[in-house]
This record gives sequence, C-alpha cells and structure tokens, in this order.
Amino acid sequence: MISFGVNRLRAITNGIETGVAVSAGTGSASFATGTVWIGGKEVQVSATSIDISRGAATNTGAMKLFAYLAAGQSSTASLGFLTANAPAFSNPEGTAIAIIANGDFGTGSSTLGSIETSGLTGARPFGRAQNGTINITYDNALARGGTLVFANDQKLFNGAVEGSLEYAEISGANFAKLFGGVWASGGAGSGTWTLTATQAPLPFMIEFHQETNGVTATIRVLKCFSNSLTLNLDRENYLIPSLNFVAIANHEGDMFTYQG
Repeated sequence: MISFGVNRLRAITNGIETGVAVSAGTGSASFATGTVWIGGKEVQVSATSIDISRGAATNTGAMKLFAYLAAGQSSTASLGFLTANAPAFSNPEGTAIAIIANGDFGTGSSTLGSIETSGLTGARPFGRAQNGTINITYDNALARGGTLVFANDQKLFNGAVEGSLEYAEISGANFAKLFGGVWASGGAGSGTWTLTATQAPLPFMIEFHQETNGVTATIRVLKCFSNSLTLNLDRENYLIPSLNFVAIANHEGDMFTYQG
C-alpha cells in the first residue's frame, strides 16, 4: 500500500504536453517542436512537415493529425493523419497514438483547411488526492513432490495492478476524459457532464506526486481504466469522489513506474 501526503494527482491521456503547433500548407501540414503523451510516456516531436496529398481523391471532409511510435521508436514520435473514411477515425482511443489536431480538407483535396487543437492536452490536473492505495498482487500456485509435506516449487500468475483513490477539486470535464460521455462547458469551470448509455471507460495514465517533509515520490500507473466511480453525498462534507482503477500493459509492455 502506498499512502499519500501533500500531493497532486494528474490523469494523463494520449495527447499534447507542450508545443506541437500545427500550420497548414498546400499539400502538407507542418508541426512545431514539442512533446506528447503516448501510452504513459512523454515523447518528443521534432519540427517537420508531412505530405497530406496522398490519396487525394478521397481526402475530403474531416481529418485528424496524430503522433505515433513506429517500430523501433521509443522517445521520438512519427506523424501522420487520418481521414474520415479511415477505419480508426471515429475511435482512436486505446491505440498508441496521440491526436494533436482536428481539421478538415479545404477547397482542394490536398489542402488543409481549419485546424483545431483545443481539448487535446494529454496531461490534466485531475484533483488533489485525499487517500489512495496501489496494490500489486499475484496468484500463487504451490507444488509438492513425492512424500513432501511442504511445497518445494511455486508458480506466480494472474498478476494485477489495481488501486483506489479519493480526491477533491473535482471537474466534470475530467469525468468525461475517464468515463466518456459528453462534457458541455458552461464557462468559468462549470458545465454539464452527460454519461451516455453506450459509453465505456477510456484508457488513461494516472500520476500521483507525493511530497512529505521534503521527500518526494512520483508514481505512475501507465495505462489503466476506472471500473467504478462513487459520488458520496454527505451533508457535512464537500463532494469527494472516489474511484477504483485496474491497469493493463501499455504498448511497450510496461505497467507501473516509481521515481523517488
């Protein structure tokens, strides 16, 4: 069990960390230097341009510009685009890509028209953790041979990284990032979160940062899903949500990191 003192909590989805401004050209899209989050890793994007004229006959309507890790890449991302007729266009979440801009093709099929990057930030301050635990567990099978009473061999299996947390400073927009649904901003931090009947929880990385008496630790669960959310309504306290989460391996086969 890991307990938290003075701390912050971030939920990080695949998306922009810093920079990566996008501009349009004829037959191309240009990217400025920056960093993105992909599968719980902070990855560099170098200043470059990509060709968007290929398949010009089908390049119409909406598009998504994204960063991804190609085979053999671990710290520098490649760049690409999806058009509205691509199979992955409507639901890229869960893949090892970071959407860094939404746009559409302009008057010509090789021209990038509008570009929109708002709402695509990966790292979001999620709240201030009140209580939290992270549990790393295994099932254990014991083997006994011959006349042995006690085991002389064992096998670990069914490993799991699971946890729970309570937090303050809540935001409905962050609920939508973790559980899906629709967030309609009302301005000044207010709005309405609507959870639709067909929406399942979305993958994210959760980062805890603890500082107690000058000793710091940063703990990251690299790819997880929340499988429960509790909104405790108490007349004597502020609303303090609690959620449980379960981790799976990210695109590199990693589960969890601790830095201290």
